[in-house]
Amino acid sequence: MSEFESSSFNLSEIGKILYKRRWTIAVFFLVVTTFVTLATMLQKDVYLATAVIRIESEAPNIVGFKEVVALGAQNYWASKEYYETQFRIIKSRPILEQVIQKMRLDENPPFAGASDPPELLAGMVSVNPIKNSQLVEIGVEYYDMNTAVEICNMLVKVYRDQNLATKIDATREALEWLKKERSGRANSVKEAEQGLHQFLVDHNIVSFEERQNVVAKRVQDLSDALTEAKRARIASEVAYNEATQLKKQGNALAIPEVLDNKLIQNLKEELVLLEKEKSKLAAKWKPDHPGMQKVQGQINELQDQIGKEIDHLIEGLRATYTMDQSRENKLDSELEQTKKEALDLSDLEIQYRVKKREAESEGMLFDEIQKRQKETEINKSLPDITNNVRIIEEAIAPEHPSPIRPRRKLSIILGAVLGLLGGIGLTFFLEYLDTTIKSADDLERNVKAPFLGIIPSFTTDEEAVPDELFTHRYPKSSITESCRSIRTNISFSSAGKQLKRLLVTSAGPQEGKSTAVINMGIIFAQGGKRVLIVDSDLRRPRLHRAFKVSRKKGLTNVIMGEASLADVIIPTEVPGVSLIPCGPIPPNPSELLGTERMRQISNDMADMFDLVLFDSPPVVAVTDAVVMSKIVDGVVLIAKAGKTTSEIVRKASRQLEDVQAHILGTVINDFNIRSAGYRYYYYYYHYRSREGDESGGTDKVVRKRVKRRHGEHHSGEHRGSESSGGESGGEGQA
Repeated sequence: MSEFESSSFNLSEIGKILYKRRWTIAVFFLVVTTFVTLATMLQKDVYLATAVIRIESEAPNIVGFKEVVALGAQNYWASKEYYETQFRIIKSRPILEQVIQKMRLDENPPFAGASDPPELLAGMVSVNPIKNSQLVEIGVEYYDMNTAVEICNMLVKVYRDQNLATKIDATREALEWLKKERSGRANSVKEAEQGLHQFLVDHNIVSFEERQNVVAKRVQDLSDALTEAKRARIASEVAYNEATQLKKQGNALAIPEVLDNKLIQNLKEELVLLEKEKSKLAAKWKPDHPGMQKVQGQINELQDQIGKEIDHLIEGLRATYTMDQSRENKLDSELEQTKKEALDLSDLEIQYRVKKREAESEGMLFDEIQKRQKETEINKSLPDITNNVRIIEEAIAPEHPSPIRPRRKLSIILGAVLGLLGGIGLTFFLEYLDTTIKSADDLERNVKAPFLGIIPSFTTDEEAVPDELFTHRYPKSSITESCRSIRTNISFSSAGKQLKRLLVTSAGPQEGKSTAVINMGIIFAQGGKRVLIVDSDLRRPRLHRAFKVSRKKGLTNVIMGEASLADVIIPTEVPGVSLIPCGPIPPNPSELLGTERMRQISNDMADMFDLVLFDSPPVVAVTDAVVMSKIVDGVVLIAKAGKTTSEIVRKASRQLEDVQAHILGTVINDFNIRSAGYRYYYYYYHYRSREGDESGGTDKVVRKRVKRRHGEHHSGEHRGSESSGGESGGEGQA
């Protein structure tokens, strides 16, 4: 995460960023200011000529009636649109082409060589309405004041004349159309009136109202008759159905009509008398007696006669019902037919009214056209005073004209301000894009571990002394003191726990972890500890080069059981510091480092020495460092200032945390102590350098080389002490 992204971003940090990138701001400021100054000086003087015209929202109305083509608008919104339209017409191509043609502008530059002269002239014309008035200011910008005045005056005259000409042409066209339309409408009126009369004749209609009254009366009479017929049919139907039902039940004598029939009632009385006589004779005679048979025959004859009379009565009821039903149907049919006649009459009335309205409409339209034709003929003869455009002020050339642009002084000032603000903006943009680690705060924001210290940028004049042994060569230098500070912080970070095995690694390659592990070993040895440095980078080993020893035998031989620890431990020129080289590079480094044999070897190393420092490959590149972190007491993570990004540091920290590695802290390598915002380190460094001079000058050469190194850092020619290493691939001191 860059300083620009920090949640604690404040004015102090802004000052640091601006000071650090001050040359970027200065270069951008000079480039922009110079460019603006040159561009302003090379511009031609431009003059402005203005004229004022009045555009009335309504043209003068002399005759009192509405014109066919009215100039202006009738309400607020229409007025607004009207004025916007007029402003565009003033700068339209037809108007500008007339100005160019009348003034022969296309014969002189810049119009002579232009591909589109009207478009070029349009860019010189400005139209500005004067607030709260009907006045409009028309301006023309040109390189010569007199020419600008001539163009401006010609433009307003052409626009004024064109506005009136538009009205006259439209009026002429409208008049011709009205004459033609009037002739056609006269025939239409005649045809419509004749068609209306023929419609009444064809349908034999004199008056729709009288005809409708007759039909309505018939409908009412038929409706009343139908109601009475329905009542009679229902009554006859009920009587017939009741008689039929009683007969089926064998109770025909209970039919109301039978009870009211005198003939049947007389026959019933005779039948009763015969029944009584039969009862008397039955007491004396047997059923087969001739007297009994005679009476029985008479009874049977009366019963047959009564049945026939009942049948005749029921048949009469049926005939009455049929007749009533037929009458009802007939009346219903007549009523429906009469209603249809009424509806047809209504349809005819609707058709009649449509035709009547058409005839009336044609007549009204003809009258209106005839009226408008006369009004238009009057409008055509009106004078120019009906034009709603007036020239109020013509353009004039002042005695001592001043150009409107370029405003050179203001442009240069604005260019300078823009250059300064642009440079500052560019600075913050570059800072936003820069996500490299540049301070302890950056590391602490990305790694949940304490910050242990810095290793400043350094180099030497003596080619025989490698940078890796710097703290041994210059024990009183400020750089060595920085390493001692790291040693002290590591000691305090143990929190009472003895740290015997430390893994020194980095997030990515070429960040100086090998240089850091060597100088940390030297510093701990100077503190009285017996230190063993182990080159556990089984992929790109380089510690043997720093100490100028062979790596034919080393750690891999011990792991494989081909040698003992005593066989591969090599004393170095630094008192108290021993080295175990890598040995032959194996095909499977991660598997070797993760074996139980490696864990036992590390324990044996811890028993033999006060402190064992392991140099391992980068965390993100391979898994070797993650595997090794499980068998050590702590891990020190190295980050190179200005190179290591926040993202890769976070990723390395997460990988170590995932295996529960004990991260003791972080160290910034190749730190430029003269960078803006880090004055504390610079004062500390300067103090230690002076102390070295007073104690024998051992730090004098180093300080000179650090200053040179600082200059190389700002010029972009940053060099690491491992730039000449073959197998190391550039890994080492920043």
